[in-house]
Amino acid sequence: MPRFDNQTVLVTGGAGGQGSSHVRAFHAEGANVVIAGIDPGRGAALAGELGARARFVGLDVTDESSWAAAVQATEDAFGALDVLVNNAGVQNPPATIEDTEQATWSRILDVNLTGTFLGIRAAAPALRRAGGGSVVNIGSTMGLGGTAHYAPYVAGKWAVRGLTRTAALELGRDRIRVNAIHPGVIATPFIHEPAAGATAAIADFYSPEPFAVPRLGEPADVSSLLLFLASPEASFITGSEYVVDGGLLLGPALPAAA
Repeated sequence: MPRFDNQTVLVTGGAGGQGSSHVRAFHAEGANVVIAGIDPGRGAALAGELGARARFVGLDVTDESSWAAAVQATEDAFGALDVLVNNAGVQNPPATIEDTEQATWSRILDVNLTGTFLGIRAAAPALRRAGGGSVVNIGSTMGLGGTAHYAPYVAGKWAVRGLTRTAALELGRDRIRVNAIHPGVIATPFIHEPAAGATAAIADFYSPEPFAVPRLGEPADVSSLLLFLASPEASFITGSEYVVDGGLLLGPALPAAA
């Protein structure tokens, strides 16, 4: 039997590079999927492709009323919410702290941190009504160290780690598990296209050649771990963090047979 039969999963940023991979993976495992985001064209197209067990719901993750409407629409469509994937995120154009505008700082934290906070807050009552469930927050390896020129993004992803652990403590007795995944450099438009206001993409100046697994990650690498963490197979795991980076954070690897 598919792992997520009769389960409903809401994925924010669900039409994007990683988000659409997550949506497809859950759907293939039997789940009802709610593709939540700000791009109705791509979101509705993906829902139409997947069929009756998929819905697109407009969602601005920075707006609490939008969150309330998205959770209500999910329950109206499928009867319950069982899994929330806080995947939506934006990157700042590279700049030193001195050259970063406060508006940029605020925008990145609003989406990447406040959006995750609002998602947990809005979804918790629905997950309780379902008898428990799972929240998985998509962080970043940038939340495990410093990265020059990306202060807003780094700060937000560091904060998501603390939010994940706090939520796990608050919701555990309601049978709601909360975990985080920290992807490294994953081959999506997020990496291959410049952030708004930037002139170069991350992939233009990044090479995975020195690392233990010398390739860019694929969205499926993250989706596979996500399915495990959201499933009953991970029923004893909460407040935990998982890195999916091919060894990026480990540093340069020895050549083969060295």
